[in-house]
Amino acid sequence: MKNPAPVTRLIILGNVAVAVLDVLLTLGQPRTDSIVRQLLALSPANLLDGAWWEPFTYMWLHAPPVGLWVTHILFNMMTLSIFGRPVESRLGSRRFLMIYFLGGLAAAGFFLGQTWWAAGHTWEGFHSVTQEIVGASGAVLAVVAAFAVYFPDARLFIFPFPFPIRASKAVGFFIVLSLIMMFVPALSFIGHSAHIGGLLAGYVLARAWLREIPAPPVLARPAQKTMDEMAATLAVANLSDADFRREVKTLLGELGKGSWRPLSPRERALLRRAHLLV
Repeated sequence: MKNPAPVTRLIILGNVAVAVLDVLLTLGQPRTDSIVRQLLALSPANLLDGAWWEPFTYMWLHAPPVGLWVTHILFNMMTLSIFGRPVESRLGSRRFLMIYFLGGLAAAGFFLGQTWWAAGHTWEGFHSVTQEIVGASGAVLAVVAAFAVYFPDARLFIFPFPFPIRASKAVGFFIVLSLIMMFVPALSFIGHSAHIGGLLAGYVLARAWLREIPAPPVLARPAQKTMDEMAATLAVANLSDADFRREVKTLLGELGKGSWRPLSPRERALLRRAHLLV
């Protein structure tokens, strides 16, 4: 069966490959940055010195995947795996790739903007900042924001809440939390401004494409138990096994091509009989 989210898989594999290479290049030199880290990490000083590629490359690098720091790449890749697949299936690979990378670029832009502001609004102060930022968090959160736009009623467990909350509310909560934590000195090593940039970019792009992306049938308004529904259920129940299999195969083939639309009563009855729709 064809992978429904090939870009998500390739991005995860690429991040893991960079992390492995970073470790291999520092074997025996645990306190030394590898050449990969020196080239890919984003810092204002390097950017002004001509490292124009860093806003594009920093999102492939994470905190050294050793000890507890391994949670940085694990959390990002697990989040991307969970939310990337439904978003890519909904958007298509090309638009999914745009959301991911534009989210990463927006995250870099917000980080650089916050740094410039904190450095006294001067290029001299900005150039003196050597703080680096790495990680795919901004790009991944752009995907999470897109998920909240396309699947707003999905329930998510978000720490510290002991109960599930709607995806749309979860994203709003995370933006407010990131804004608050931007002003906590003990957490300054976390790119909260980058998180906000990624979330906003993902939200804006997803909203812009919302009307062009049809909703899958399983997310349509729940069917009412009308006479049409009852009649369709009875008609499908009386189908022979051969006719039933033929109609289900035709329907699944159509839906599998991305022809998402509200289902007719007969189509819902077919899927219920096939135990694919409850």
